[in-house]
Amino acid sequence: MTKAMIKRCTGTLVALCIYSISGLNAQNITVKNDCFRTDFSEDGVSVFQVDRDSVNLIADNQMWGDILIRYRVNQEDWNMLETGLTRRTCINKNTYVYTDSLCYMPLCMKRYYTLAEDGLHLKIEISNITNRSVELGDIAFPFKWREGFNAAPSTIFESNFTHKHNIALNSSFQILSKPSGVGPFYIMMTGEGTPLEYFDTTNNVYTAYLHSGCTGPKTEGSWRIPHTTRVLAPGEKVNYSFLLTSVSRYEDIRNAIYTNGLLDVRTAPGYTIPSDLSVRVAIRLKGTIQSLVAEHPQQTEIKQLGRSPDGRYLYDIRFHKLGENIIWVNYNHGEKSFLEFFSTEPLDVLIKKRSSFIVNKQQHKAPGKWWDGLYSVYDMKYGKLRGPEDTDGFNGWWEYVWGCDDPILSKAPFVAAKNVVYPDSTEIASLEYYLKNFVWGKLQRADQETPYPFAIYGVPNWHVARDSALQKLYKYDAKDRIKVWRAYDYPHIFKLYYHMSQIAEMIPEWTHYLTADEYFDRAVQTAMAYFKYPYEIWSWLDIYKWGMYNEWVVLELIKGLEQRGRNDEAAYLRGEWEKKAKYFIYDDKYPYRSEHSFDRTAFESSYALAKYAIEHPMKPDKDLWYDKNKRTWHSHPKVTVEDAERFMKQQHYAGLSVRGWIAPKYYLSGTDCAFKQHTGDMSYMAMMGGWSVLDYGLLYSKNPDWIELGYNSFLSSWSLMNTGNETSNYGYWYPGKEKDGATGWCFVGAKNGYTWLHRNEKRGPWRYDGEIDLGYGAAFHTARTIVIQDSIFGLHAYGGVLSKEETSLSVIPRDGVRQQFSFITSEFRYHLTLSRDGFLPEAPIKIERKGKQSHFMLENKINTAMGTKPSKSGHSTLLQIRADKIVPYKVQVGKKVCTMQKCTVGWEVRLPVSEITEEVTIWWK
Repeated sequence: MTKAMIKRCTGTLVALCIYSISGLNAQNITVKNDCFRTDFSEDGVSVFQVDRDSVNLIADNQMWGDILIRYRVNQEDWNMLETGLTRRTCINKNTYVYTDSLCYMPLCMKRYYTLAEDGLHLKIEISNITNRSVELGDIAFPFKWREGFNAAPSTIFESNFTHKHNIALNSSFQILSKPSGVGPFYIMMTGEGTPLEYFDTTNNVYTAYLHSGCTGPKTEGSWRIPHTTRVLAPGEKVNYSFLLTSVSRYEDIRNAIYTNGLLDVRTAPGYTIPSDLSVRVAIRLKGTIQSLVAEHPQQTEIKQLGRSPDGRYLYDIRFHKLGENIIWVNYNHGEKSFLEFFSTEPLDVLIKKRSSFIVNKQQHKAPGKWWDGLYSVYDMKYGKLRGPEDTDGFNGWWEYVWGCDDPILSKAPFVAAKNVVYPDSTEIASLEYYLKNFVWGKLQRADQETPYPFAIYGVPNWHVARDSALQKLYKYDAKDRIKVWRAYDYPHIFKLYYHMSQIAEMIPEWTHYLTADEYFDRAVQTAMAYFKYPYEIWSWLDIYKWGMYNEWVVLELIKGLEQRGRNDEAAYLRGEWEKKAKYFIYDDKYPYRSEHSFDRTAFESSYALAKYAIEHPMKPDKDLWYDKNKRTWHSHPKVTVEDAERFMKQQHYAGLSVRGWIAPKYYLSGTDCAFKQHTGDMSYMAMMGGWSVLDYGLLYSKNPDWIELGYNSFLSSWSLMNTGNETSNYGYWYPGKEKDGATGWCFVGAKNGYTWLHRNEKRGPWRYDGEIDLGYGAAFHTARTIVIQDSIFGLHAYGGVLSKEETSLSVIPRDGVRQQFSFITSEFRYHLTLSRDGFLPEAPIKIERKGKQSHFMLENKINTAMGTKPSKSGHSTLLQIRADKIVPYKVQVGKKVCTMQKCTVGWEVRLPVSEITEEVTIWWK
């Protein structure tokens, strides 16, 4: 209908419906109170902001509350409710109503906005003004907030917002926060009787649906709850409501959700649950929970535990069906929501399956070809190994997807890290085949090649990068330089060499390509090349300014160099690391970039650098390094531990802006998610950044929330793996034994989405594995069993099965690695880390309740793997102990008392291991 036709109807409309149009004009009307400011335009709310903040949440020229309705009569075609002549009416100084109704439309919609002390209230009233039934197919709420990451840093971090959501019927909400991690934090919540069931991002606009029966079924893919419609009888009306508010601190978001009648859900250990563990669920609600109902009741155990001291409903849940599991929550007067869990196999099974799959299904053996030895991406949808002979359309620059860079170079380090913990001779041989035939002298320049020995070739693959004739056929930057400037590639390789040195030291009989010392030396030389070459060749790649995954391994190399007496090389690497640490702490207010101006990749390095600066106090300097890009020297006349502690906290909260937690869903809680399309959630940073959150909670914060969130993160991305048993046909996502151990790259939370890989994917994991092995590699320094007493869950365990006795506790570690343990109470805490070997599987770690003694059985993993008797000489395992308000005074293996050595942070003890298992006891005071 044209504007002229609408105008001709206006007189009839007003006469029939008696709607006031007093005050209608084109001017914005500003309303303020002590907390908020909002602007009412002629079409809706165009400004909403906290009074003390200068940034408008709503994008320019956009409205909040611009509801879209699709309806039909008599099962005929769907129509859109016309909103071409919205009328604005002032009810009182804080309330405005917007009316949409035309003479030929069967519906009238009114939107009542009221600015109150607790935020902006929106009531939506939809009336059937005919004598026929009208079916509401879609009631959609598009929302455009201020976003954009191609701007000056101050604009990116202080004037834009990241987005998280929970589409969960009556307990739905959206959270918007600044990338800086500083408040205000905006929250949009559903009111009573207002369920959200679906979302999409059509035309790049995030839209949540109260009903989606028209649009939802048209989109290919799966959705976990039904797309519904609502039928209005003649004269019937329906009301919905929302609240847009804010809190000043991240910690207050949950209180706002609870205060407004929604479910505040907490879980331990998370929402991705290994089948050998149960999950404890705590729900806080202003009201009454009638029931929890399992999607698969015959394969789910729900045990009600009563109430916590602060009134939360407590449950223990055990899943016996692998894959997705919904728990329905029925509460108050017909309200309904749901929690989404993923049940998977035990973590040690997943780790071993993934490594085996890479070795047996993803390595090319093609003697004479340039890709001989390459580990490339597996397409689990079609059950195919992609690579040079089957590119799946990834050609030209995109060849890196199967031939180089993070999707490819992350696989061997994961397999190597796994073989430090669970050695397998076949897998170690595969790694050496890769190093001999694909890496040395090919992907990596050999030690005799000049210039740039030990350098790593970048995208699209080393074969093209070494061939000047081939390079002319490809489009990429800096063709006039040797293509070894992509710094991201280096940590993959020096991490791989480092783990190979560990394997060769532990089991020299199983390594044949290089010795332990030779592997270690290559790790060191590659790390030194990492700091030298990229910045020298192309200074755009700011090595000291960008966070890059796995670079924390540099600290392990420094330690190893100092132990070997190679002090000059150790000093060089330490100096380079400290340049970066000082830059992050002092020289950049927002050092959270990587390849992008704001990049979730940064939040592994940002924490590792802060932690180093706290534990290794640095000295002031003058003209420490020259910045080629800014043409200035960086100096730091004052350097303190307090500054490092400040930065650690700052980067922690900035990291939370791209990490979900509040939404009770396995693909959102603990995962990296911040962008409205939700087509690339739960990447490698779910676990890598999750390590930083967990470690922060264990060592530097007394808030147990961060332990809960960190463990959620550690578990989350295992749900991307396609694994199972015979009962589940070996895979939830893509069944079939041949795909058992495959995995996805990221997760699509939308029903269907277009990924940055330029592929459409339905809800679920991407079909390719790609970079996710970076995340899985973080498991080996993140995994631990934790026994903790907190105010929400009481006394419980993360990553283990806890038993309670009168004077002691015992926990069976099931964290997948069994090398780290923490015990945390309000009075004291301590942490144990084993450098090799591990806690004996299915044997309890025992703790006296008063903390005077700890006891565990140590497994000799090398001899377990080799199936041989231990040698007479045996070996030693390093036990690292950190403690707060408690001190170890004796450590004993069997009847032998061990020597404890005080170190920078805690104590180190060499445990002699000469048997298959050893009994270890620690006394505390």
